Amino acid sequence: MSTPSGSSNPDQTRRDIQQTRADLGETVAALTAKTDVKTRARTKTTSAVGGLRQRITQAAQPAKTRVTQLAHTVTQKASQRTKPVVQKAQQATTAVRDSAKAGAQTTGKAESTLVSSARAATTNIGSSVRTKPLPILAATGTAVALAIMTYRRRRSR
Repeated sequence: MSTPSGSSNPDQTRRDIQQTRADLGETVAALTAKTDVKTRARTKTTSAVGGLRQRITQAAQPAKTRVTQLAHTVTQKASQRTKPVVQKAQQATTAVRDSAKAGAQTTGKAESTLVSSARAATTNIGSSVRTKPLPILAATGTAVALAIMTYRRRRSR
C-alpha cells in the first residue's frame, strides 16, 4: 500500500494500518449491532414497557386519590349514622339493666316484666339491624374494639 502523501515512512504506514483496522472494527461492530435483531427487539420492548408503566402509573394516580377520598367520606357517613344506633342500643341496655334490678327486688310479676322488656329491646335492636346493617356492624365493631382495648389495658396493669 502506498501512503496518501507518497512518503515511504514505515512508522507512518503502521499508524495508517492501525487506524484503518480500528475504523474497520468500528464498522464491523456497527453492522453486527444492526443485524442483531434479537437485541434490538429486546431494547424496543424494554423501552415500550417502561413507557407503558409510566403511563399506567400516571393514569392510576387520580383513581387512587379518588378512592382515598371516597373511603374517607364513607367512613365519616358511617360514623354519623352509627351514633343514633349506638345511643338506642345504650338506652335499650340501660332499660334491660333497670328492669333486671327491678326484677331482682320484686317477685312474680316483675320477672315477666323483665322478660317482656328484654324481648322488646331485642326486637327493637333486631329491626334496627335489619333496616340498617352497615351502621350496626360498624358500631358493633367499634364497641368490640373498645372492649378489647379496655380489657388489655386492665390486664397489663
